[in-house]
Amino acid sequence: MKEEPRKKLPNKKIVKTAKFEAKEQFTKSSLENLKTENERLIKNLIDSGEYKPKD
Repeated sequence: MKEEPRKKLPNKKIVKTAKFEAKEQFTKSSLENLKTENERLIKNLIDSGEYKPKD
């Protein structure tokens, strides 16, 4: 009987690189979301008169 060829798994280094890139992308996305949320909250506080920005 002929053996089935094994499925070639990706190199560990490539997998680690992909994981790192995914984490980095998630971090950048999270940071952008936090900045946007912060700007929105500050704008709402200014509009309500609860916060006055320093000039």
